Amino acid sequence: MKRLFILLVAILILTSCSFRNEEERHEKLERPSIILENAEFTLGQDNNQPVYIKSSVMMLYSEDHKAIVENMSFISYDENMTPSIEGSADYAEIDTEAETMALSGNVRMYQHEENMTIESDALSFDTANDEITADGEVYASSDDGSFRGSGFAADLREKRYSFRTISEGVFNI
Repeated sequence: MKRLFILLVAILILTSCSFRNEEERHEKLERPSIILENAEFTLGQDNNQPVYIKSSVMMLYSEDHKAIVENMSFISYDENMTPSIEGSADYAEIDTEAETMALSGNVRMYQHEENMTIESDALSFDTANDEITADGEVYASSDDGSFRGSGFAADLREKRYSFRTISEGVFNI
C-alpha cells in the first residue's frame, strides 16, 4: 500500500511538472514584454533596407521575437532614400527575427518603382527577401493592367508577379 501511495505521488508530481512548464510557456506567450500605443518600430536593420512601422497598438513579445500590431502602416526606402514600398493593414503578426509580417484586414501595399497596388484581406510580406505571398483573393494593378485572382506571389527584387488562378484581368499592351 505504501509503494502504491509513493507511486501515485510520483506520477502526480511528474505530470504536474509537465503541465506547469506548458502553462508557463503559454503564459509567457500571452503576456507581452511591453505594450505601446501610437508606436513606431523599425524592422530589419541588418544588411537590409529597414521597414518603418507605425501602429495604434503594438505588443512586443521579446522572448518569442514577435510583435502584434493593430491599425498599422509601414514604409521602406531604397538605397537612395526614395520610397520603395509602403502599405497598411488592420492587424499584423511580425516575426522580428525572420523579418516577416503576416498582414490581415484591409491590406493595401504600393510598390513605387512598378507603380503597383496590391490589395487583399490577408497576405505575407517577407521584408528580408522582398517577397509577398497570399493564398486568398488578391487585386493587383499597375500601368501594365489589373488582375484579380488567388495564389499570388511576388518577388519584388526580380520584379516577378504571378497568380495561381486569375478570375479576371486586363493586360495593357
